[in-house]
Amino acid sequence: MYRALVIPGHKDLSPLSYFLYRQGVPHKITEEAGQQVIWTASEEQGEVVKQVYSDWEAGLLQLEQAPARRGVNVEGIIKSIPWRRFPVTMLFLAACLVIAVFTQLGENIGMVSHFTFVKIKVTGQYAYFASLAQTLESGEYWRLLSPIFLHFGIIHLSFNMLWLFDLGRRIEFRQGGLHLFGLVIFTGLLSNFAQFVFGGDTAIFGGFSGVIYGFLGYCLAREKIDPRCRFGVPPAIYGFMLVWLAIGYTGILGAIGFGNMANAAHSGGLVSGLLTGALAGVFLRKPES
Repeated sequence: MYRALVIPGHKDLSPLSYFLYRQGVPHKITEEAGQQVIWTASEEQGEVVKQVYSDWEAGLLQLEQAPARRGVNVEGIIKSIPWRRFPVTMLFLAACLVIAVFTQLGENIGMVSHFTFVKIKVTGQYAYFASLAQTLESGEYWRLLSPIFLHFGIIHLSFNMLWLFDLGRRIEFRQGGLHLFGLVIFTGLLSNFAQFVFGGDTAIFGGFSGVIYGFLGYCLAREKIDPRCRFGVPPAIYGFMLVWLAIGYTGILGAIGFGNMANAAHSGGLVSGLLTGALAGVFLRKPES
């Protein structure tokens, strides 16, 4: 970096900086001991800055005031979130985000232990796992569902939250919030149980993806049985998720850095969603008029 100019701290350099920005002259302004320092990437660019500043000070160059900077409109962002239209979808999304913060995306094992399927006692570098029977005997029944709120890494969280926001809204809009709430609970319980029983000896697992597969199974079965109930899920999405499920069983995703897939949870969620969608298609089907 080239130290082009040192200017008194009280001088408003925003018009100069805006002019240089529009002219494509890269630069930055820092503060040192009450003075402002303009830095450029090269001496040649520094000479340009010196000449522009000199002309500006002499009145030979009129610089327009820089437009006001627009900060992040937090209030506007919050108002744009469809809390009222899709309250249940947003409730589960918010719960996942809050728990992701408290567990530091799975890095804080002490916090993670409160949401695992079976009770865990963490002592130093060791973790002791209770059996499912011991966990239920202690009255911690929430653990049957709580793993769906755990996420391990920003990619894991982002991927699942995008699908939750998309598919959850479709189901809630068509079937209502209570219907969606029940679907999350049912598919979440079955996908967690499937992962615990068939997922190997890994007692720490989590993620909303089992429920996501439950959503897909529900929409697919419901539309097949009741064609008038349409959720608008593109056929390519069904194909993609089924291919993703199959790839997960090959172990390739873990080998290339995606982590171990909760394949049993995905399959359990899909089966429970298909079952729920089929039952809903039969018993909630409106008679043809």
